[in-house]
Amino acid sequence: MLNENVPLILLLEVIKKLNADKDFNNTGIAKHELPLLIYWKDKNAKKLYLRIKRLRKEHGFSPSWETVFEICKTEIMEGQHIKRDHKSIMVDYPDEFIRKMRLTGLISLRGNGKFIDINKSEKKKTEYVLKHYSKYKKYDTEESYFDYLAQIDSNLISFPSRDIPIIKKEKFLQKWVDYYSWSKIKLELLQLTKKSLTQDEILKYLSNPVRLEFLTSLAVKSKFPNTKVIPNYPIDDEGLPTSTASGNKGDIECFEKTNGVLIEVTMLKGSAQTKMEVWPIGRHLLEFKQKKANSICYFVAPSIYSDSYDQINWLKDKKRLYIYPKKIKDFIEHLENNRELYVS
Repeated sequence: MLNENVPLILLLEVIKKLNADKDFNNTGIAKHELPLLIYWKDKNAKKLYLRIKRLRKEHGFSPSWETVFEICKTEIMEGQHIKRDHKSIMVDYPDEFIRKMRLTGLISLRGNGKFIDINKSEKKKTEYVLKHYSKYKKYDTEESYFDYLAQIDSNLISFPSRDIPIIKKEKFLQKWVDYYSWSKIKLELLQLTKKSLTQDEILKYLSNPVRLEFLTSLAVKSKFPNTKVIPNYPIDDEGLPTSTASGNKGDIECFEKTNGVLIEVTMLKGSAQTKMEVWPIGRHLLEFKQKKANSICYFVAPSIYSDSYDQINWLKDKKRLYIYPKKIKDFIEHLENNRELYVS
């Protein structure tokens, strides 16, 4: 076995040590420092923290790829051949590592994606994880390990996510609207339609469904700044979504004067779109109308399946629920060509 540690625990412990160091700016670990953690052989967080500190002292926050590669190869791997190119080690591995760590909800991005830090909104959960999972048992068989994985820590899942006040959610949304221009938002939305890979240093850490909810929220707020836009996805302490909105409410709630607009988005296509999206959308719209009686819904997806149109028409005829299906490109045109979001 080349490595013997729990990556999440090691990451959290190293970040805590870096943030406690008065020589640094309390922003966590830099992305270019992650290869050291990824290749690190044991759970000695203090030793790793000291090695990162030495790297910063010698090279600041801009070491060359060759420098980091040499540390991984010579010091950590003790001269063993690393069968990966520099780009894999410095970009691809850290990117995938960050994506997986963000799934925990305990990790935030800082400095436009250049640093990885502990999500301050989940401080209690982080401390619980460190207290109860820093020591781990070795398993002799795969079966015993899978039995361990099948156990549920009821204490851990009982931690409530920090309730973010709506006014703070709005400030976070405005922050990212100010950061991303309309042309950038539009480009990124269209790339989701084409399945193109984003080059953005923040958006690349969001899965496509999460990215669609985030970008759609930004798009509406960007084009209609006076509209109250409340996305229901959970966020970290930078206002970035950590997952899609839960299934018990709509994705994005918008309010214009006496009108309400619910926006539901999905990356699903084909029959799965019809089965998994349209019926819940009808239920969400009924609930949303309790807040604003005069409400409609826009259903946004890369493409709209034919059966989805039929189901939407049934909801209109039988329950007087007005759902307007729109492909992503058509929704963009709607935002660009209308003075208000609500257009019946």
